[in-house]
Amino acid sequence: MRGWRALPALGWCALMACSQGGGTEDGTPTSGGDTVEVAIDALPGVNIPPLRELMGRVAPAQDSAFAPIPAALCSRDGMHLRREARDAFLRMHGAAAAEGISLTALSATRTFGHQVSIWNRKWNGAQRMGMAPVDRALDILRFSSMPGSSRHHWGTDVDMHSLEPGDFEQGEGARTLAWLRTHAEDFGFVEVYTPESDRPGYQPEAWHWSYAPLSVPFLKALNEASIEEKRAVFEGFDGAFLADSVDILGRYVNGVSDEAAGR
Repeated sequence: MRGWRALPALGWCALMACSQGGGTEDGTPTSGGDTVEVAIDALPGVNIPPLRELMGRVAPAQDSAFAPIPAALCSRDGMHLRREARDAFLRMHGAAAAEGISLTALSATRTFGHQVSIWNRKWNGAQRMGMAPVDRALDILRFSSMPGSSRHHWGTDVDMHSLEPGDFEQGEGARTLAWLRTHAEDFGFVEVYTPESDRPGYQPEAWHWSYAPLSVPFLKALNEASIEEKRAVFEGFDGAFLADSVDILGRYVNGVSDEAAGR
């Protein structure tokens, strides 16, 4: 991963240029007539999915590019990653287990529809009802992505061990994090939301790790996509109109560690 060049942050419409095609309620792509395909230069050795897929319009259980994570390694059934990332995760999980470290997968690929359900539930939660819309969005964005902007759409990222920050400060969680920071890169995985004070976007997430041989080129593809026609910024979830206001691409999609950005 080290040595990949920095990736420029472009305007939000570059990310959205091919994302507005039709889809089923859970994010499965359809052949909607208004889809705009954007040409992306091929990257050596990496098959870049269409942007609509990187925006979450996927059906992992029906897509041969994805593979299931064995249920014994997960907190629940039905988790998938892109096949190369899944195989690397299995190797990493085995190596960690040999040293007494359990890398239980808590979340992997999420569809657009899945992310909408997470976002809307938080948007409409009682604790945020008195907030101005932009403050409500920013509060959710401390830990949760806007639908269409989540790295979990890509099939390259996995949450492990615990979703509570304090669980990584001592005991088993601290040992797990130390193991990952020492060994995960040997298997292609990098920490995404690191605790540097100058990193914009999401709060630190010790649990969130990304398979960089795929995710770095995917981020590059998102950033380098050209626009063929003006598109609506966002639609299909509460507060979608705020995507530009919160700088979702520049601050959040690109607000990652140097390793996750390929720098």
